[in-house]
This record gives sequence, C-alpha cells and structure tokens, in this order.
Amino acid sequence: MKKELLLATALASTVGAAGIAEAASATYSGHTRTGVSASNIDTGDSDTVSNVQLNNFAVSVSETTDGGVKIATGFTLTDEGGAESDASGMTLTFTDGSSLQLIEAGSAAGAHAVSVPGGGGEVGVTNTSSNNAAGALTVGMGADAVGFDYATAADAFGIDGFSANVSASFNGDVSVTSGAAGTVTLENSYAVGVTYVTTAGDSTVTVGAGYNQGDHNSQTTSKDNTTYHMGATVATGDLTVGAGFASGDWLSDNEQMQGDYSTVGAKYVSGDVTFNIGMSSGSAKDESIGVAATSGEDSTDKVGASVDYVIASGVTGTVGYRSEDTTLEGTTSNTHSGSSWYVGATVSF
Repeated sequence: MKKELLLATALASTVGAAGIAEAASATYSGHTRTGVSASNIDTGDSDTVSNVQLNNFAVSVSETTDGGVKIATGFTLTDEGGAESDASGMTLTFTDGSSLQLIEAGSAAGAHAVSVPGGGGEVGVTNTSSNNAAGALTVGMGADAVGFDYATAADAFGIDGFSANVSASFNGDVSVTSGAAGTVTLENSYAVGVTYVTTAGDSTVTVGAGYNQGDHNSQTTSKDNTTYHMGATVATGDLTVGAGFASGDWLSDNEQMQGDYSTVGAKYVSGDVTFNIGMSSGSAKDESIGVAATSGEDSTDKVGASVDYVIASGVTGTVGYRSEDTTLEGTTSNTHSGSSWYVGATVSF
C-alpha cells in the first residue's frame, strides 16, 4: 500500500510538472461599506433613516500564453453561500498593448465616458420607475452579451495620448414584438469611443467622446437607440474639474425616450482628505412605442457634496449630502424630491 501511495504521488507531481491541468493565476479584491443614511422628501415630516451594509468581492483570473497574449476573465461573488454572479467575459491583451474583449464586452462609447467628479456616499431620494430622465453620460448605451470590444494600445495611430475603442453585439434571433404595449429587446448594437489626453502648462487635460447605435426587435417603434456623449476633465495639482454632456434617443421596456444629461463637478485632495462637489441634470420625454415625443418632460436635478478621509490603510470614512428635484411629465413631484445624507466607512482589501 505504501508503494502505491508513493507511485500515485510521483504521478501527480509529474502531471503538474508537465503543465497539464495547471491553474491560472488569480487575484482578488473587494470592500465592505457600512454606514447610516437618511432622506427627507418635500412633502413634509417624512424623515427615513436606515443602515447601509454593502459588500463586494471580485476575483480576477489570468494567464499569459507562450506567445505573450494575456487571457483574462473574472467574476464577483454574492453574499456568503451564494453562487458567482456578474461574470466579466474574456479579454485578450496582445503584445502591442491592444485588447479584444469577448462576451459581455459592453459599449465602446461607454468605455470612453469621462469620470466627472461629484459628491459621494450612499445618498439619494427614492424615485419612481415611471421617471425616465437620463441619469448618466452612458444613457442608452446598452449591448447584448454576445459581441466584442476592441481597444487600441496607448498613443494609437502615432498620436500621443490618443486611444480608441470599437464594439458590436449581435442578437438578431429574438422574437419580434409589435404594438405600443410590447416590451422591446435590444438586438444589434454598434459603438465607437475615443479619448485624448494632453498637457497644458501644469494641467493634464482629458477629453472623451462616444457614439452608440442600437437596433430593437419592435415593428412599431419610430426610433432606435442613437446616443452620444462628450466630456472633459482638467487636473491641476490637487484640483480636478470636469464636465460632460450626453443626448439622444433610447428605448426601454415598452417606451421610447428622447433626452439629455449634463454634469459638472470638482475634486480637491489635501493629504488624507478629499473634497467632492458636483451637480447633474437629466431629462427625457417618454412615450409609448411608436408615439412622437410630445409630452411633458421627466427630469431630475441633483446637487451633492462629500468629504472622504483616509482613517487607516484601506479604510476611508465618508460624509455625503445630496439635494434633488424631480418632475414627472412636466409637473413637480414632491414625493420624489428632497435631500439625503450619509455617514459611513469603506474597508477595502
């Protein structure tokens, strides 16, 4: 029996040395966010206070072929005992620095939306699902999971600081819907995005823009997804300021929207303290499928600020505040307008 165990051990070692069924390299990261949030809507004495407990655990898996191509994927985990979720597809990074993302690649336009500073913290007043105001620079930039996104290497086409992405997704076999009550599904999408980074004196200027077009399965819609965004940030020492704008048409469920989104903000870092302030304004005219955009606007205007303090390595405390005003079909909605605040800490690993 002892000889059999020794033989089995030797065989296992030989298999490992031969590179058969070897494991790829894996790293993990994540955070837990704990705190208290409160909101007060504009209909009177309606304070609500609740605890915040949010967790994230991400696993990244990668390996490099003999030819130098890096193959990477990953996933995030749900609460303890749950299964994996939010898989990240697969990305191939080539020796020249360019990359090709396959499966759940997303939109090339969304990948180049600039990061405009704004107030942080788990703040916000609960809005209604019937309010379709644009809420981000990436509004309407969806993509089917079956597709690709190709990203150039840095300094693409011989231009210092220039990079670009192009993406497409395909889902032409979905069932065709018709009628104003039909729930539309995204079929094919195509997008392009570009970023240019340069210096001006002591400042670093980043400019990003993108265009996304998507087709849906409805026979009665009068429009499809056609959205674009542009924006810029300027970083000078510890101060960063930025602004962005997005506009276009997009579809969701059984409605078609036409709207805009704009945002401006600033961030200042002083040692272990970071100050953030920002404001945004989103709007949309939402109609049933096939109906022209003639109704009153849905809108959401937000102003927020926050202070982050690094308490210890990997531990950051946050105090945040936001005020927001909402209209629904052109009429002020006090039950979905008001203010909110948050006090908490994030522990990252």
